[in-house]
Amino acid sequence: MKKTIFFALILGFMIQSCSNDENNEQDTTKPEIDLTITDAFPTSCTSVSKGSTIPFKALFTDNQQLGAYSINIHNNFDHHSHDTEVDSCDLDPIKDAVNPWTVTLTFSIPENSQEFIAEQEILIPTDIDTGDYHFMIQLTDAEGWSTMKGISIKITE
Repeated sequence: MKKTIFFALILGFMIQSCSNDENNEQDTTKPEIDLTITDAFPTSCTSVSKGSTIPFKALFTDNQQLGAYSINIHNNFDHHSHDTEVDSCDLDPIKDAVNPWTVTLTFSIPENSQEFIAEQEILIPTDIDTGDYHFMIQLTDAEGWSTMKGISIKITE
């Protein structure tokens, strides 16, 4: 009798560990940021004016569940680079920042979303330095995997 119970327990553990239940699978895939959809914005080398808005739009996808995203905008007056940039834009000469724009905005994504079109209107202050900026998008899924995309933009008068 004890052997029967022991083998039943072993068999139960084996069946449970071999389950194909999707909820038991560990998520090891990073989410994706798609800037090729219709009206995606900004795109590399885009110019926007002080006092206007950046009509941000991107498609986010994940194999299981998206989590949240953030946008960071900061100056590139020193011509630094981020590994995510693929396009080469015409840059202004290197300069010292006097009143650079630096902002980080964080947004949630509805629960259980595998696909989400993010749209935000981001007001550009009127009292900032013009010139080269980076528009960084960071997307995190519910498991904690993240993807970052950097876009070079220019802020003009």
